[in-house]
Amino acid sequence: MYVIGTAGHVDHGKSALVEALTGIDPDRLAEEKAREMTIDLGFAWLTLGDETHREEVGVIDVPGHRDFIENMLAGVGGIDLALLVIAADEGVMPQTREHLAILDLLEVRDGAVVLTKVDLVADDPDWLEMVTLDVHDVLAGTALADAPILPVSAKTGQGIAELKTAVTQHLFTLPPRADNGRARLPIDRIFTLSGFGTVVTGTLLDGRFRVGDAVEIQPGGLKGRIRGLQTHKTKLDTAQPGSRVAINLTGIDREALKRGDVVTLPGELRPTILLDAAYRHLPDAAPLKQNMEVKLFVGASEVLARARVLGAEQIEPGQTGWLQLACIEPVAIRRGDRFILRRPSPGATLGGGRILDPHPGRRHRRFRPDTMTRLQTLAQGTPEERLLQTLQRLEPVAENQLLAAAGLDEGTAVSALHTLLESGQIMRLDTLLLSRATYQRLADALTGLLADYHRQYPLRMGLPREEARSRLKLKTAVFNPFLNQATQDGLVAEEGAFLRQPDHAIRFTAVQQAAINRLLAQMEQAGINTPSVKECQTAVSEDVYAALVELGQLRPISYDVVYTAGQYEAIIGQVREWLAGDGRVNAAQVRDQFQTSRKYAIALLEHLDEQKITRRVGDERVLL
Repeated sequence: MYVIGTAGHVDHGKSALVEALTGIDPDRLAEEKAREMTIDLGFAWLTLGDETHREEVGVIDVPGHRDFIENMLAGVGGIDLALLVIAADEGVMPQTREHLAILDLLEVRDGAVVLTKVDLVADDPDWLEMVTLDVHDVLAGTALADAPILPVSAKTGQGIAELKTAVTQHLFTLPPRADNGRARLPIDRIFTLSGFGTVVTGTLLDGRFRVGDAVEIQPGGLKGRIRGLQTHKTKLDTAQPGSRVAINLTGIDREALKRGDVVTLPGELRPTILLDAAYRHLPDAAPLKQNMEVKLFVGASEVLARARVLGAEQIEPGQTGWLQLACIEPVAIRRGDRFILRRPSPGATLGGGRILDPHPGRRHRRFRPDTMTRLQTLAQGTPEERLLQTLQRLEPVAENQLLAAAGLDEGTAVSALHTLLESGQIMRLDTLLLSRATYQRLADALTGLLADYHRQYPLRMGLPREEARSRLKLKTAVFNPFLNQATQDGLVAEEGAFLRQPDHAIRFTAVQQAAINRLLAQMEQAGINTPSVKECQTAVSEDVYAALVELGQLRPISYDVVYTAGQYEAIIGQVREWLAGDGRVNAAQVRDQFQTSRKYAIALLEHLDEQKITRRVGDERVLL
């Protein structure tokens, strides 16, 4: 499916040419017919080709008068081939040049120049030759520099067949519109039909719509459903990318819509008010100054914006540069979309370019070198470079979110991701993707934390896991898979709730070990009536005591009662045996059985409750 569009100065015969090609008068408004001047977009279609290859082609007719050039901009964004119409009796005129500049800025894929009204200069071949030479000069250096120049007369039919042949040959050599599964249709016309309700039209981009699909309108997020589809008044079950489509919507009122809104699949398109762009300024326009107010035209939408010039004080006539556009209201766009900037008043086209990042996230500092490098990569980098840069802006991120944000078609994005994974530049952490550089930065930060912690607390097992997560400022959903990978890579070891360097171990000096041996002997000799926690800390120092607890050599059961590991296991085992035999035990029985004081008996029973070994029933404990 293809779409062609006209362009050119007012009264140069664009609408008459469309009618001669298609048999359809594209002027649909009564005012247009009365004034014999197109003021809004008109639509028609024709069939091109032969029995071996036949295609229906949509035609968009645009107004040529300077007062309606902004209506023209709503129609040329999605065309495959432009027909630049120039009247043979007048030659190149102001809107010829402006329309040509717009086509060039939008990088329309192909085109032809149509010299209309040649019947009016049939008796002056020198004039026609002069006009043709002038057209060649005007086209030089533009996207249409190599376009054929075809003389026609809509009145007599001269050249119409040759024009159809030329258009057919050009269109059929173009690659088909990409279907990346993310359908969107910028709305250029809205109306209602009795018995059907709201109908919108536009050129379908990037994917397909099917009858019954749930859709949403962006910006705004209105929800609806496709009741019916038509292309050139033919009902469809599925609309193909690149075709002119009329969509009958249910659940959405006509009054809630405006030209420039975008019909898309739910969740596929996120509006923005801030975007980064590569920009080219027209040679005959005044310089584009920092923070200048402009009109942004993208898709079929029009919105006021402020142009922030990046990397330069201003952009001079004929120069290129980087912009960050701050819009006063949201627009629904994708990376790679072409745009035009115009001065609001007096109206004039300034330049145009390509959206590099529709969601930069923040305002850039205008002269930062890393910002310039990033924009250069977005503009000229390979798919792998662009995908990696997108990841570094969003990471950690799920694969489907990364592929959607990269601004690449699905096949290219998947291939680029595979390449980056194979080369190790991107890593999978569970369900998330992370760049190798960021993983290494986090790994260096974690090993640095552990090294500092071991130096400060050599007698502790390691850094508490939750403290490490907090100091790295990572969410649990990111920290856990990151830690798993760091452990697999041998960068860190886990000890219960602690993290340590793999070669870290608690080591006591000879003096400390002697004090430990004396304390352990004293505790074994004391039996259940061990020294208090404070006495143990005094005997070996608080740091050594804490290390013995982390190593499991000491087992505190309350703030004041502690046992050696062997004592602890023996005492717990005895209580279990009593309970298995008698079924119940109380504090007095424990006190008497162990020949200890109530302090130790109560501490032991409360510890058993905390460990879910026993459950308190009145003044007694039963085995769980």
